[in-house]
Parts: sequence; C-alpha cells; structure tokens
Amino acid sequence: MYLIPLALLIGAAVGLFVRGSFDYLLATRVVFWPIAVVGVALQGLVGSGLGVPYPTLLTAISMVLIAVTCAMNLHLTGASVVLFGTVLNLLPLVFYGYMPVTAEAVVKAGIADFASIDLVRLGATRAFETGGETLIFLGAIVPVRWLNEVFSFGDLVIACGLANLGFRLFFPLRETATYYDEASDYDQYRDPNQPDPFDDYTPNEPAWAEPATNETGSAAQTIPPPNPQTALDTLEGSASLSPHDEEK
Repeated sequence: MYLIPLALLIGAAVGLFVRGSFDYLLATRVVFWPIAVVGVALQGLVGSGLGVPYPTLLTAISMVLIAVTCAMNLHLTGASVVLFGTVLNLLPLVFYGYMPVTAEAVVKAGIADFASIDLVRLGATRAFETGGETLIFLGAIVPVRWLNEVFSFGDLVIACGLANLGFRLFFPLRETATYYDEASDYDQYRDPNQPDPFDDYTPNEPAWAEPATNETGSAAQTIPPPNPQTALDTLEGSASLSPHDEEK
C-alpha cells in the first residue's frame, strides 16, 4: 500500500526534471486539502499493523474523504483519475467488508507458493476470496513480481492519477490563470444588449474638461462670484435701525 503514494513523488520528480518550477505548486489552488490529509492518515494508521479496531470502517471512511476531496478539485489534472480509482477500491469494501485477494495472484507475485499459501498474512482490509464474490475483478488480482506485491485495478488507476497529478503540479498544461483571465470567463454570461458603462472610459484622460473657447481663441467668460462684502452690506443695511424707529 505504501508503494502507491510513491507515484505522486515520482511524478513530481519527473515534472521538476523537465524544467518544472515550485512556483506552479505555490500557485495551485487546492480546495479542502485537510480532508485528504485526514483520509491518508487513516489509511496509514490502518496499514501500520498496530491492530486498530474496525479497520474496514476506517479504510472506507478514509476513501470517502479522499473521494470528496478529489471531487472538489476536479480542476487539477489527475484528480478525476484518483477519484475513479478510489471508487473502484471502495466498492468491494462496501459489498463484502474486505478486499478479496486471489491465491493465484499471490503465487505469481512471488510472495509464496501454493504449499505455504496459508502462512501468508494479508493486510487488515484484505482476505482471500471465498468463491462467492461477484466483484472479484475489483479485488487484488494483479501481481507485480518485481515488487512482490498484489494490486487491484483501483490501485493501478490511483497510482496513474497520482503520477499525473504530481507531474502537473510542477509542470502544468498552461500558465497559471491571472485575475484578468478569470474575469474574462464571465463575459460569456453578460447580456450583449446591455451597454458597458466603461467602454468609453480612459483612465489617462483628465477628470475635468478644459473650458470651451470661442472662435477668437479666448476662453468662455465665466460669471464672477458675488462680492461677499456687498452681500454683507445689504444684510447690515436691512438689519440696521434708524433713530426714528427707536423713538417710535
């Protein structure tokens, strides 16, 4: 099981080798990544051999968490492939409560022969087939002799998806989209009949227009502001009282 995450590291190493950059990794947007971390941690706990209780339930929960994270990050190349492989591995756990393993695959992988097949210790969520499984093709039936390991088709799909994901994290298909690139995607939803108020806007033009000039070239005459002293005199004159008014 620990060989599958190595595909992510191998893909990342190849991406860096072909002139990839860590800048692409830092600019990658991963949604709900802590959920995937919890899922991977649960799988590592089950596969550690510590004898944790309910290993099948914990493994199923971890697969669901990883599948949800992949579904929320379909914009990442390889996430859809990892999602598909995770679902393939989740189906046998849901239907049978374990991942069925064929004895023939164990022998072909070089783990043991048929005489000592009973001495083989499988993983916490794996068990030998009983003959009544209808989804045996989703079990661990793919032997890899040079690794001495038996994989399922879901494991191989996940490994391919992780390798692709690791490669594209450091060497994406295109440059990272900028703010203006993302904003241009929304132009298709704008009503073409609605005028754009910023069509004639030029940020370099002055905010105030120059005063209009007449034919002789002189600027238009403006009305001078009222003299505050005159207004004050009028106000004082209307408010003043003559001596005759006081006598009355």
